[in-house]
Amino acid sequence: MLFEMCSCKKCGCFCKDDPEADQKFIKIAKAYEILKDPDTRKHYDIHGDSGSSDKKPQYHSYTYYRDQFGIYDDDPLIITLSRADYEVNVLDDTQAWFVNFYSPNCHMCHELAPTWRKLASEFEGVIRIAAVNCEDDWSLCYQLSIDSYPSLLYYEKEAHLYEGQRYRGPRTFDRLKDFILSKLPRIVKSVNPGDWENDESRKQQWLLFLCGDDSNCPEDETRLKMATILNGLMSVGVVTDRELCEKISSSYKSDPVVLWRGDETKSEGFVTVHTIKGSDSKEILDNVLSILPNPESLNEQQFQEIRSKLRVNADRPWLICFYLGTATDLNLQLKRLPSLVPTVNLGLVHCGKSSPLCSSLHISRYPSWGVLKVGGAFELHNGRDVLHELSGFARDSIKSTNLHALSPADFVDIMNEGGTWFIDWYAPWCPPCRKLMPELRRASQHFDSDSIQFGTIDCTVHRNLCSQHGIRSYPTTILYNGTQTQRFHGVPSEEGIVEFVSHLINPAVITLDDNSFVQLMRKPEDELWVVDFYAPWCGPCQRLGPEWRKLARQVSEFSEIKVAQVDCVANADLCSAQNIHSYPTIRLYPVGSKGLNTVAMYNGNRDLVSMKSWLLSLLPSPVISLNGDQFREQILNKRFVIPWLVEFYASWCGHCTHFEPEFRKVAHRLEGEVKTAKIDCGEERFFCGKLSVNSYPTVFLYLDSDEKYEISSQDPTEIVSRVKQLVNDKHYEHDEL
Repeated sequence: MLFEMCSCKKCGCFCKDDPEADQKFIKIAKAYEILKDPDTRKHYDIHGDSGSSDKKPQYHSYTYYRDQFGIYDDDPLIITLSRADYEVNVLDDTQAWFVNFYSPNCHMCHELAPTWRKLASEFEGVIRIAAVNCEDDWSLCYQLSIDSYPSLLYYEKEAHLYEGQRYRGPRTFDRLKDFILSKLPRIVKSVNPGDWENDESRKQQWLLFLCGDDSNCPEDETRLKMATILNGLMSVGVVTDRELCEKISSSYKSDPVVLWRGDETKSEGFVTVHTIKGSDSKEILDNVLSILPNPESLNEQQFQEIRSKLRVNADRPWLICFYLGTATDLNLQLKRLPSLVPTVNLGLVHCGKSSPLCSSLHISRYPSWGVLKVGGAFELHNGRDVLHELSGFARDSIKSTNLHALSPADFVDIMNEGGTWFIDWYAPWCPPCRKLMPELRRASQHFDSDSIQFGTIDCTVHRNLCSQHGIRSYPTTILYNGTQTQRFHGVPSEEGIVEFVSHLINPAVITLDDNSFVQLMRKPEDELWVVDFYAPWCGPCQRLGPEWRKLARQVSEFSEIKVAQVDCVANADLCSAQNIHSYPTIRLYPVGSKGLNTVAMYNGNRDLVSMKSWLLSLLPSPVISLNGDQFREQILNKRFVIPWLVEFYASWCGHCTHFEPEFRKVAHRLEGEVKTAKIDCGEERFFCGKLSVNSYPTVFLYLDSDEKYEISSQDPTEIVSRVKQLVNDKHYEHDEL
């Protein structure tokens, strides 16, 4: 209407004084004709004005980049997966997954897209049809050995990450459809008169195909799909005996599909038989679900009673839908959820009738979905209201009993009580926030509520609270411990969050300030101290933080090493006295010197491997360096009682550089049980070749000059375990002799 009014005003018949009125009218009318039609509008968004000169610069809208770089991003039936949620979704115990790994730059991927969409529509509810954009998630594709596009992986129910079966057939709709059907479990039961009369299952729910007269009975494909969709909700059977068909439903010839609803709580004869209309699986499913009862409706009192029971672990978790108006549009979705999340109760809350409850839970849109967890925590779903996302959210959320959706009142209580909380300030529309949420849920599962609790605050709902606490970007994650706060600047992943929280709960890094710096000043000669002087606002310092904490944990078994840090903003005078002028500054106070008498500066790469190698190289090492002649003399030509563990390496080998500090840890743990040595095969190439050592690093355990075992692992714990096992077995053999 606005376009029409505007075009009328610009028309030459109304604007006689404007000589360009006709041209303006033509432009507006053309724009109106293009924009009112979705197809021409999309063509314009992608290709611009096709009538314009090719010499003019080409500009593309956001829609162009969205459509070109994410083929399935907005498809309601195809689930776009990323590295953050791939494993959580695909390792599904309720449904199989068929995943398309593609690149937007791949011509064949675009050719497959219509077929893939048709496949998603055909098998909606039967299996999950998904896609991964390998341009956005190349690391996931590399991890799964995806080396060509499109690549299709099929995951059975309860499959593991690397158990996806690669589809190698023609990528036509019919062949893909046949492949999926061949993978579906054959769970349609054949019901005969003898079993039916004596079977206890008559008291249960059945979807029965009465095929005594085959002419009108749905085909095998439809039965197979229905059995897969309804698996866990009811049994699906086929009856071919005409007398039994007649007994179950006298109208079976015209209506061969019935829903048999027995009641196990009542007498055997108490059943209801519903005629189900429809010829394909979608029509049959809609009619079946329309007959099933709705989830339980809850009022405020019932909600609080359920929450009280959950606080004492006296009930199952609940997935609750908060809605206004009627729940008719939600019926089909609600009735399919029990088969997808069978361990969760389902409930409905009408926010018109229970407005105080919805207000207290800060329900701001309808329908909204939330989970009441064991322990009493409540969490709202911020994703799309589609079945697979809701079921995935419910399965993930009920495990995260330590994650709470917080209100301003909750936050005030947390500040007053002084407990330890890790809080994510987020906005539901923010893509990084959506990626962080599943990582936060999984991270919370590593800790019990006695040590730390996790919370989320929606800044679109609680704007004033976020503004008061200086939240200007999303997501912002902060750990609160009484009056102390510390922002999280690490990798926004499960591992990164767990590492950050673990350090703050049980710190491996010693924090020094004006008062405690005396510990370093009194350092004895047998200790090595390494100190990070940093500023919280410093970007390189923030990137160093996670690596520094990992370093402290990985060298914690060396009692002589102390890893420390000094906040130069909170302790400006101390840092000034130590002549700290840039951040981060890493200083080492070595073994053999007292206090601050000797200082070494670190100017290398600030990654874990580089810092750990440098640090351990400054300690006395039990690992002996041998050349070829020494190796022959000490190991090959000599009888010995204590075994030798030997690392064969090359100075140019990157893997050897990474492994060197790990081998030092092995030597430290096995000191006194075995002798440890290393030999540089870059210098002793021919000697190592005679010993058949052709790859580096290689580790051999020599129990004597003629008996050796290769240790294939490069994990220190596994190496130590394997060496001890071999040494003990050798001692046992000697004892037997």
